[in-house]
Amino acid sequence: MKKWITALFALTAIVSLVALTPSPVSTKSADPREDSLAADRAKYTKMVKEAIAGKEKLPAEQVFKNIKLFKGQPAEAILGIMENRWSKTLGVSCSHCHNVNDWASEEKHDHAIARDMVAMVGKINDDLLATIPAYATKERKPRIGCSTCHRGESHPGRPNTARAGGPGAPARN
Repeated sequence: MKKWITALFALTAIVSLVALTPSPVSTKSADPREDSLAADRAKYTKMVKEAIAGKEKLPAEQVFKNIKLFKGQPAEAILGIMENRWSKTLGVSCSHCHNVNDWASEEKHDHAIARDMVAMVGKINDDLLATIPAYATKERKPRIGCSTCHRGESHPGRPNTARAGGPGAPARN
């Protein structure tokens, strides 16, 4: 009888431990929009890569029309910056800033805003953060980037919960 009680106790302990063990963390994005945005960005990046095939290593201004930032950078680097940094940081796809049928077009206001934001980030990093003696030292060079404020949102300052359809989002009527 004692063995039976001991076995039952051990089985109960094992079942309890298994039940209380957290499941593995999912590597999937918590934001369901990200999967479709990533697919959208990949589609446009592939389209542009095909259009510039053989010219990837040339300076961006020799490959793309209307380049005002990143002059001298290889064309392929611009695609990486747009797809993997800027778009993700803002939680958008290419069509947010660009007319995807005319990449050089200035018709979208967000295209100009992005350039102005890059200038602002440069000014903060080079002219402001670098001048705070107690903060910026030879060993420590603080920098900000798009994600400092945007954090996956196209408009900084809006909490993630305010996304359309996200948790805590207002109900639509």
